[in-house]
Amino acid sequence: MDEKRVLSLLGIGRRANKVVFGKEQLRSYLRQPFKRKSLILASDTSDSIKEDWVKRCKSHGASCILLKEHDRVALGRAIGKDNISAVAIADDGLADEISKIITQAGGD
Repeated sequence: MDEKRVLSLLGIGRRANKVVFGKEQLRSYLRQPFKRKSLILASDTSDSIKEDWVKRCKSHGASCILLKEHDRVALGRAIGKDNISAVAIADDGLADEISKIITQAGGD
């Protein structure tokens, strides 16, 4: 998976106000009726937090993307923040584009 391209798209999405972050905002996002819900987790997110978000994604029909090469600092930097463990995409078109990148890479 081309993680740099995913982070670049997240930056574009953030500037368009289509990226969600923060625990309560992410929980609210998962309850929304978006066609394609995607949550992206940094590589160094703690196991308990990963497990919690993966369970929530499964129960709400969202995909959960685990970055392998980029940590919380890199994920936060991509959206103009300091240290972010998880972000979601609040735009179906952007979520589709990120999904294509992941599919091209074999679904990593």
